[in-house]
Amino acid sequence: MLDFAMTAPTTEAAAEGTSHRLVIREATEADDGQICALIRRNGMPGSISLATSHEPSFFASIQPEGYAHKVVVSARDGEVVGVATMTKRRAYINGEPKDLGYLSSMRADPSIRGGSSVARGNKLLRQWHNEGFGPPFYLGSVLSSNKSARKLLTSGRAGLFSSTDIGTLYTASIPLLKRRQVRPPAGVRIACGGEVGAEAIVEFLNRVGKTKQFFPVYTVEDLLAEDGILRGLSLDDFFVALSGVRVVGIMACWNQLPFRRLVVTGYSGAMYWLKPLVSPLCRVLGLAPLPNPGEPVQSVTASCIAVEENHPRIFNSLLSAVLRAECGTGKTFLMVGLMEGDPLLPVVRRYLHLPTRSCVYAMEWDNNCAAKELDGRQPYLELGSL
Repeated sequence: MLDFAMTAPTTEAAAEGTSHRLVIREATEADDGQICALIRRNGMPGSISLATSHEPSFFASIQPEGYAHKVVVSARDGEVVGVATMTKRRAYINGEPKDLGYLSSMRADPSIRGGSSVARGNKLLRQWHNEGFGPPFYLGSVLSSNKSARKLLTSGRAGLFSSTDIGTLYTASIPLLKRRQVRPPAGVRIACGGEVGAEAIVEFLNRVGKTKQFFPVYTVEDLLAEDGILRGLSLDDFFVALSGVRVVGIMACWNQLPFRRLVVTGYSGAMYWLKPLVSPLCRVLGLAPLPNPGEPVQSVTASCIAVEENHPRIFNSLLSAVLRAECGTGKTFLMVGLMEGDPLLPVVRRYLHLPTRSCVYAMEWDNNCAAKELDGRQPYLELGSL
């Protein structure tokens, strides 16, 4: 998510309001620990304050975002105080496999936010784009409640990219409670990915995925590799709906806790007083208790969601199978993200859940209006890759 204004990339520039200087350079592996610390200390305030933890390695954790990355850091006196990431991956755009960019992990310490740092940051990102990184446009998402970041992204000031509103990503955090299994439609059964095989899964994902805008392009190598865009996702993490031997729906359950997770940094307001009461209830229900400050939220992510003709009952049977499989594992939530307007979203809304909304923008520097040429297909953003 884009949680803050861009940091201050140039070659070297005086930090505003201080005699110290910011050195701007491409990040190296030696910066890994400091980048993790920067992102963790610049979290999202709220009744439950959250931060993203990339330990043990920031560079490993961003592999799911794409096949190519450029990471810039702003450093003062050897300390990393700002970071931004530019990523490129293959996705379906108007039904054709093309390169798609993504801007993410934009964090900055308060000392360098605002002022000319935005323009300087934009300058280096644009330079990398023009030097050949260059997909036609980049996607970025920001929490709907983060009004300052939304205003910045759509202002066009300081030489920033032009932005096109793509829509709202609706993320439902569904508690992993004990529940009855939803029966699939007649003639349909839910199988494990290992039974079906990587080739059949990839063929179906690409065939059905191209009907939605921005659905990732997958290969068999992606699915079988230990690292890369499906890092940590194995063949047996896929739930496959079969009609006879024909694949009619797929959903994967992606556990990213080993390399990327949300961490609670504090409670405030009513949640400060409710937490001691809610935690015992979670134990009774078989859920992990609410994390203490510094502990991760125990959640897994519904990913690779593809259903033939957006059949709601097939989707619901897949979702039910994942929820039942994860119940009792010590996890608390299944995160399901779909764009508002997706015909599958009403199924998700029927489940008890905590909602989060994020605004999605297509951003481009060249004013070539590539985002204006999208043909109206329903957008799909892979939640596990954001």
